[in-house]
Amino acid sequence: MNSSPDSGSLQRVVGVRALGLNLVNLTIGSAIFGLPALVAAMLGTAAVVAYLVCAVLFGLVGLCFAEAGSRVGSAGGLYAYATTSFGPVAGAVAGTLLWVASGASADAAIANLLLDTLGTVQPVLTEPWIRATFLILLFAIVAAVNIRGVHYGVRLSMLITLIKIAPLVLLVIVGAFFVDPTRLAWTGMPSIQSVGEASVLVFYAFMGLEAALSMSGEIKRPSRTVPRGILMGLLIIATLYIGLQLVSQGTLGEALKDSKAPLLDAAKIVLGPWGGALLIATVALSASGCIAADVLSTPRVLFAFAEQGQLPRRVAAVHPRFATPAIAIAVYSIVCTALAVSGSFRQLAIVSSSGTLILYMICCLGVLRLRARKVMHDAETFVAPGGPVVPLLAAGIIAYLLLSLSWQEIAAAFAFVAVTALAFYIVQRRRRAQ
Repeated sequence: MNSSPDSGSLQRVVGVRALGLNLVNLTIGSAIFGLPALVAAMLGTAAVVAYLVCAVLFGLVGLCFAEAGSRVGSAGGLYAYATTSFGPVAGAVAGTLLWVASGASADAAIANLLLDTLGTVQPVLTEPWIRATFLILLFAIVAAVNIRGVHYGVRLSMLITLIKIAPLVLLVIVGAFFVDPTRLAWTGMPSIQSVGEASVLVFYAFMGLEAALSMSGEIKRPSRTVPRGILMGLLIIATLYIGLQLVSQGTLGEALKDSKAPLLDAAKIVLGPWGGALLIATVALSASGCIAADVLSTPRVLFAFAEQGQLPRRVAAVHPRFATPAIAIAVYSIVCTALAVSGSFRQLAIVSSSGTLILYMICCLGVLRLRARKVMHDAETFVAPGGPVVPLLAAGIIAYLLLSLSWQEIAAAFAFVAVTALAFYIVQRRRRAQ
């Protein structure tokens, strides 16, 4: 029986409630503020189907991650799962997908959605040069705060915790009384292809598991805590998302498809002018907070790569005064800015989703490898039910979503993975030869 490496210097203090709420906090960002309109435009009144597909997928993926998390107790989350399952090259690919797809592309998409929402109030923000200036300043300020120290970064990232969930719950509860049932009636079942395309977009709003499990080295009793925490978080997220989609459709009707800020428009109907102002403040703080939280944590992946010699050593430089990975934070923020300036929310969301889908597939199939190698963190290991059914079914749904993309998008995603794998394979060969 093999044992996974443990993080002896980290204290295991994260329980079920902390993990579940952290998952909710990291998952519910600003994406949901724009998605109802995009999904309605693709599926019409059957938009809720895409949310159900993603809820099922994340339930299966959650079971896979729960088992991997109970078998691999070391820090790093999905990076650690892939490395333990398939070795350092696959781990490096997973880590790169973490910071590029789940991190930088997601941050860029969030920043664009923030500007789309603010642009409905201040049209001047739709001007290209003002938009670019805003994005540069946004990431520069967040980077500067995080370079000054973890204490400042944590304060900034926690702004969203107290304010972003309550207004959304309020909108669902009060909005239920304003829903016109005739606007929710299905006019037909959408095609399998269109459901897949819409589900890839909705998948973006469900992303967060990978970030929540990055604290895997600090979770107590992983075999018990990980599956229960994931289940708790996913139930809250799926219920809230479906409620927001139904309220948006039931109040806006056909106008939802053309809305730039659907939840904002629904809030104006349900809560009046003050509700619209509340949602604008919520999306602004939620987007800024999500970006701040990510710029606080994801550059540590670049820092770790540099420490291991998989990136230039200078990226692992620590600021002499603030003791933070300043170069890694700066590099990461520059990449985020470049992506944000060059793309739209929908484009960046698809890039982020496709890369993260591949990352999830690696880790779901990795569960089969962990079983075969009998990797166990302790005797109390969680095992997903049904033998190989759950990992293979999760991988099958992921493949279905990927195949719903255009061939150019599929080719770009897999080309990125292939080039990354080749680059790290060469680095690994050189390190062994030294």
